[in-house]
Amino acid sequence: MHLKSKYAILIYTHIKNKTTMNFKQYKSKVLVALLAVFVLGSCNQFDLDINTDPNNPLEAAPELLLANSENSIATNLAGGINNSGHGFLGLMTWADDYNLASGDYNGVWRNLYAGPLKDLEGIISFADANGLPHYRAIAKILKAYTYVNLVDMFDAVPFTEASKGDDPANPIKTPKFDNGQDIYNACFVLLDDAIRDFGQPNPVAVKGDIIYGGSSALWLKFAKTLKMKMLITTRLVNPADAAAKVKAAIAGAGMFGANTDDFRFQFSKLQIPDNRHPWYQATYAGENGFTYISTQLMIEMLAEKDPRFPFYFRRQTVKVLDQNDPTDRGTTPCSTTPGCLYGYPVLNPAIYEQLGITAPNKNDTSFLAGIFGRDRSDPAGVPADPQLRTMPGMYPCGGFFDTPKGTGASAPGNNTAPGGGIFPGLSYFNLLYYQVEAALAMGVTEAGDPRANFEKAMRQQISKVVDFGIAIGAGTGAAPVRPVTADIDAYVKLWLDRYDAASGNELKLDIVMKQLWFSTWGNGFEIYNAYRRTGYPTALQEELNPVRKFPFRLPYPEAETSLNPNAKALEAKGLGYDKPENKVFWDKN
Repeated sequence: MHLKSKYAILIYTHIKNKTTMNFKQYKSKVLVALLAVFVLGSCNQFDLDINTDPNNPLEAAPELLLANSENSIATNLAGGINNSGHGFLGLMTWADDYNLASGDYNGVWRNLYAGPLKDLEGIISFADANGLPHYRAIAKILKAYTYVNLVDMFDAVPFTEASKGDDPANPIKTPKFDNGQDIYNACFVLLDDAIRDFGQPNPVAVKGDIIYGGSSALWLKFAKTLKMKMLITTRLVNPADAAAKVKAAIAGAGMFGANTDDFRFQFSKLQIPDNRHPWYQATYAGENGFTYISTQLMIEMLAEKDPRFPFYFRRQTVKVLDQNDPTDRGTTPCSTTPGCLYGYPVLNPAIYEQLGITAPNKNDTSFLAGIFGRDRSDPAGVPADPQLRTMPGMYPCGGFFDTPKGTGASAPGNNTAPGGGIFPGLSYFNLLYYQVEAALAMGVTEAGDPRANFEKAMRQQISKVVDFGIAIGAGTGAAPVRPVTADIDAYVKLWLDRYDAASGNELKLDIVMKQLWFSTWGNGFEIYNAYRRTGYPTALQEELNPVRKFPFRLPYPEAETSLNPNAKALEAKGLGYDKPENKVFWDKN
């Protein structure tokens, strides 16, 4: 028997039998036993490190920190802060009345700063000390991506003094807030550093990378595409040299070239531990608690025969609510709000006209009964209707494919959908939209033919949605139906005809941004940024009853402003989120 174990048993035996001896005897025997362990432990061959907890190591392996960082970044960005972008642009009712509170973003702020941003610094330090340039490169890219998103939403945030609360040399508990433009500049440097790091030999293969599997080639493409995103986002800050920088990025090549290059996070299908998409958890893990989806979004997609509709949405009911029944009437969308454009589609004659239905039959009415959303910023209270609301479908959260007209619809059982959703952080089709914008708004001919890139962007995004749905639905009860090529071609032609009919680049850009509106389902950051940058799309339903004006940014989290005096100094600016003077630094529109 190991001597340490032997003496540990001796101590345990004395403690167990302490009731059979007087206190002095017990105390004396335990002291003797402890002394023996101490003496034996002082020998090298019996070393006992009582300061080391094997279950809580002081330094985590880089692969563990990397996997945890990627997971945490995606989980936090795919949730409420992502929903806000959707709500601001009328894609769903989350914050669509613009009534934001300083406590709304406490969680995402705390989680990102205390979690991945801290862990990424750990990876960088470990990589520096151990000569692991590819780990360092990935960490720097993820750091840049996260901070870019934070700046886009809040403007000034802690950067240079962040993640230093436990620094033994100079602990900083109340970090200063760096200017948003300075942070962007630092992120450009991080990306350039990462690109150089990938040019160095790596002594070991990167592990723990659950996004790109350690592929330096894919991370390089992402880094260069992220730089293009940042250049387009900030193009109005210094228009004089913005075009030159975009041209240089295009000339440098090496950006995304296919959907397989996309920076996307794959969520789990497992219920325990539950790391499924936040939208899945809100809808399919229990009673549907998801917010309302925009009726404009759903009806326009139906009217235009958008092939993505059954992948985006899942109807739950075929029941037409009886307006003579007080309970049904109280549950009917827009029953108490004047000015609704869509309301309850199944009872709205204008909807049938919009959809080209002249003599609706039972299949038509039962299908429309499942289009259960809301008009933009409808202020009505929320009735007991979770089993009626249209739910997010297969893309991007891993839910169910929609049931076709005439086959009925029902509320899905808990935890029965496929799962395995994704957060589409930055996609190839996004790059194509950047190139269209560069050509139309900046005159960068090197970005390619904007019409050709617009067509490619539509086709690539539709393909992304369909291929994802086919893959996760294979072999399940939610097996989707691939749209026929002719239907996709007809839909694309509809939008190209609109593009061709638009007079001038500005009107063409408006058309392009409206299609981006349909295409950003799952990533509210892209359409929120695009709208602030361009003022497009304009063809959105007017808000019925907004509490505040359109948000140019997010308010600073109350948890930060109450504890950090540097944040307190910016609190008023954050609370004035709908005032033009408080825009993020790049919003010059």
